[in-house]
Amino acid sequence: MEKFARRCDATGRGMNEGYVVGDGELYFSEVEHLISWLRSRGGMDGLSDEFILNEAYNEDEYYYTEWEEVDEDEWYDEDGNEFNN
Repeated sequence: MEKFARRCDATGRGMNEGYVVGDGELYFSEVEHLISWLRSRGGMDGLSDEFILNEAYNEDEYYYTEWEEVDEDEWYDEDGNEFNN
């Protein structure tokens, strides 16, 4: 069984790469999910996705990362089920 380091807050599925909001408050596996969350906060009418992403990135609201190692004590499966040893 493949192990995943985090669970996507949009899909509920396990992920080993993606977008981290803040200090780990939220995780998104796809940029579309991040954009939807950013837009859900309001005040984004008429702004392009690229502009919204750039502004949020420049304000250190999110970053992209890949987790190369999975914590053996806490991990997720593909369906987002959490496992603790």
